[in-house]
Amino acid sequence: MKIRKRSFVFILATSIISMFLISGSALAEGVLKVYTHTDISEMEKWAPAAEKAIGAKIHWSPRMSSNELWSRVEAEAPNFQADVIWGFMNMQAMIGTVKDWFIPYNSPAWKEIPAEFKDPDGFWYGFNYWFAAAVVNTDLLKKKNLPKPVSWTDMMNPVYKGELVMPNPGTSGTAFLSVSAMMQIFGEEKGWELLEGMNKNAGQYTKSGSAPAKLVANGEYALGISWDHAIYSRMEEGFPIEGIIPSEGTAYDLDSVAILKGCKNLEAAKKLIDWIASKEAMELVGQTRSKVTLPGVSGKVKFMPKLIKYNAVWAGENKKRIMTTWKEKFQK
Repeated sequence: MKIRKRSFVFILATSIISMFLISGSALAEGVLKVYTHTDISEMEKWAPAAEKAIGAKIHWSPRMSSNELWSRVEAEAPNFQADVIWGFMNMQAMIGTVKDWFIPYNSPAWKEIPAEFKDPDGFWYGFNYWFAAAVVNTDLLKKKNLPKPVSWTDMMNPVYKGELVMPNPGTSGTAFLSVSAMMQIFGEEKGWELLEGMNKNAGQYTKSGSAPAKLVANGEYALGISWDHAIYSRMEEGFPIEGIIPSEGTAYDLDSVAILKGCKNLEAAKKLIDWIASKEAMELVGQTRSKVTLPGVSGKVKFMPKLIKYNAVWAGENKKRIMTTWKEKFQK
């Protein structure tokens, strides 16, 4: 009798353990691991909506800066510890494609989205973008009898001495986007001449790309370089400022998504790519982002800026060299 009882207990225990193992395995198969540089407040809204659409749990990393995220990807390659990067810089997406770090997927859901916002072979897709812009305090321009700049080169005008506030490209993605845009518009030699002229007018270099818009809005400087949402959101709040897209055009960065090599839940990863292109997802992203890439869906910024054909690969490959030179020239 005791033997039978022990056998029953053993069988029961074995069954329970097996059930947990099977359940754990099934749970693991139903999880999609995501790396991101997206703000936590946004991921807390986006991830639940995506989970419902794709039928899988999304485990997303704590928010990393763009540089931190890419350093992690580089350190892990080619044995990535995530399935998908959902939110990273486009120049990094292009570099990762060249390094063969992504799994291509030709998603039919992206057919309505313009070609410039996606890789032709399906290695990455861009779902929203933001752009660099200038900002002026209209009250200060009038008070100090200063002209309104219309181009990048106008910002070298000596009348703006001490009135220009810019972000530091060593710490700000916005600043580097502006610097690399100037290099691509004018060529490196004239680009450096432009930056030298602007440096003579600079009253301050800030750590973040949003800070110049705030300082100009508060009347501390007449002119600044910032990014679209930081400028136009303050215009909506009633600050006496105006956003300016330089006449030569400006550069944009495209927030991207890609499937990492070694993805352990490829079915869910593909479903996520499909969902991100949907109107539902784009409208959700457009609630907090400047522009989304699906035609007919609005972001926070309602007009279409003049954008240059920005070479993100060149920018990524030359970033370290350009930033080293910038620090030598201007960060004494």
